Amino acid sequence: MTTSSAMFRLMPSAPWPDVPFLGRIWLAIPRRIRLVMYRFIWWTMDKIYPHRLITTRVRRILPGVYLKHGTIRASEPYAMALLRRYTKLQSSIALDYIACESPSGKNIEERDTIAYLLMTAVPGKRLMDVEDTLTPDQITAIGLELRQYLTDMHMIPNPYKYGLCSPAGGGLDAPLFTSEKYDIPPFDDTRSFHQWLRDCMGRHWPVMQPRVQPIFSKYDDQQPVFSHGDLSADNIMVHNGRLSGLIDWETAGWMPPYWDYVCARWDYSPACKTIVRLAIPEHEDREKYEMMVSAGVSRDHDPAIFDSFETTDLI
Repeated sequence: MTTSSAMFRLMPSAPWPDVPFLGRIWLAIPRRIRLVMYRFIWWTMDKIYPHRLITTRVRRILPGVYLKHGTIRASEPYAMALLRRYTKLQSSIALDYIACESPSGKNIEERDTIAYLLMTAVPGKRLMDVEDTLTPDQITAIGLELRQYLTDMHMIPNPYKYGLCSPAGGGLDAPLFTSEKYDIPPFDDTRSFHQWLRDCMGRHWPVMQPRVQPIFSKYDDQQPVFSHGDLSADNIMVHNGRLSGLIDWETAGWMPPYWDYVCARWDYSPACKTIVRLAIPEHEDREKYEMMVSAGVSRDHDPAIFDSFETTDLI
């Protein structure tokens, strides 16, 4: 997408009703003027804080309003708009999205798009910043709240021709399964995705088949669900001991039912591990581990370098 207006026209239903009144007034200003203002704001922030926020791509410019700049795919604001459109869940509102450089990748249209994303904030703090202050009862409550959150997300309809795809209808960013240069391509269904993953394992498939074929067979005929794709202690937001939302929707999309459990990152965060297990109890740690191994093998790692499930710290 080259402009925010183009993005909104292509949405299954326009997000205008979800944008606050002042935001609609801002969007009525010509795109080129908004882009100049974003560049000026970013330049000003660099001057005010020359030794801070050097690596971050998100900066607060007004109370409750943030500006994100860098490699931002159209799929991220699409995901925010879909969440607001089809659920009542607490989430950021994508106010504006302007791509200012064309995608550099040849395989995926929206990959490596340099853009500005204006959005509202999710209340609270990251789980990683508050988990030491949470009681066991609060952690349990957050896990159960996340379960309902994911249940509502899974009901978001897919308007595209592909069964597995990003919120923008194209390839999906999945760092666990792909390199920095490639996305998972869109697929018609879960079975097609599993066949692609099998093909990626190539010569290692005879070794991997007894480990992952039972998982493939279990989910081949199940419908994809809208997933976050990166549940972690830095993406789960908490306010007053309760779940207040999820952030960073770059990896979202319609994927197999096990996707959020497999892609969850709970290393060094016991609270996150407990929360995700409570939120997604229907999936097994063995499935998570074997799919993680298949992801590594699909990137041409030797299966021999991976421990057996029984010796991992997932259990």
